[in-house]
Order: sequence, then structure tokens, then C-alpha cells
Amino acid sequence: MGEQNMELYNGPIFRERLSTASTTHPFFLQSDFTEADFVFDGQPYFGQNVKYHVHLDELLATPKYRPTGLLVRLVKNKVEEFTIEGHRFIKLDVNIEGAEQYGYVEVLESSGENLLLKKYTKKRVETRKESQVVIEYEDTVDYILLYQGVLEDANSRGNWNSIFTEKKKDLRSFFKENRIAYRTDKDTFFKLLFNKLVNSVQI
Repeated sequence: MGEQNMELYNGPIFRERLSTASTTHPFFLQSDFTEADFVFDGQPYFGQNVKYHVHLDELLATPKYRPTGLLVRLVKNKVEEFTIEGHRFIKLDVNIEGAEQYGYVEVLESSGENLLLKKYTKKRVETRKESQVVIEYEDTVDYILLYQGVLEDANSRGNWNSIFTEKKKDLRSFFKENRIAYRTDKDTFFKLLFNKLVNSVQI
């Protein structure tokens, strides 16, 4: 390949099989290659050609200067973080209880060691149309709070109530006043809530 970062491509080959009749795909944002920066085995790499396969939770790469149809699964325990179009993904510290079940998570907000995280999943669904098997992918997201070293579900008011028990009244008011944002733009909603609660600003 003639590159200094040959060690990137020592992982297993990924063989892509997409249904031609499918209207969805298993990747983050788009099915085409996109440029990403990432840290691999302690070394930063910039502008690499990648795809983030959400269904498999795998970061796939092809040589930067000689892109081919060859896709390599980057060795997961060596990928520390990556950024695609402004979305920064990390792997949680394995010493945090329950961290391994999440794989790659997007960091939406941070305050010291406290993090507001977003987990993407794509469920594979097979259906048969005439003689053809069609594979579709259903998107879901979950919000997670790493607060004082503990991972907590953060999808609902009930979740936040159980974490911030002394703030139930404030949380009720916040959810009521921002119910449209909660339905239409959950990222912004939870970022605002995180910054108000975790940074100890009064609601």
C-alpha cells in the first residue's frame, strides 16, 4: 500500500453484502466512505476513509491514498475514539461497570468525568419479496448518562428522576416547558438538561 500506517490494515477483511432492493443500510449517516479522524493504538490518524457499521458496531477502513473495494475491520480493542462529520465516538473505560455492553458511543456533552452519551443501533430485519430476501435496518437511539462513575439510562423523565432525586419538581417543569423539543430534537433537549443539572445551574 506504500503507507506508513500499514498496521491499520492488519485486521480481518470485511465482506459487504447489501440487499439491492433495500432502502436502508447499516452504516452511520451514509453507506459511502467518509473521512474520519481516529486514535488507533495510541496513534492519531487524520482524514482516513472509513465506514462506521452501526449494526455490527465496527469501524471499517480502506487505504487513504489508494481506496479500493477492500474493507478492513479495525481491531476494536485498539480503536480509542473516532470522529465522523463532527460526531465524536469513544469506547468507555472497561473499568466502568456495564461499559462493555455499549461499544462505541457518541459524546454529546461532557463536564469533567461526567458524560452525556448517545448509543446508535440498527436492527437487521429480513423479509421475503417474491423470490428475493430483502434486508432492512431499523434505527434506534438510546441516551446514557455517565454520572459520578455510574452508567445510567437517560431516555425519560423517570430515568433522570431516579438519578437526581432531589430535582424531581424542577425536572417536571423542565420536561413540561420543553415538551416540543423532547419530541422533535432530543439531542438538544438532553444537552440542555445535562448542562443545567450536571453543571449545577438552576433550572
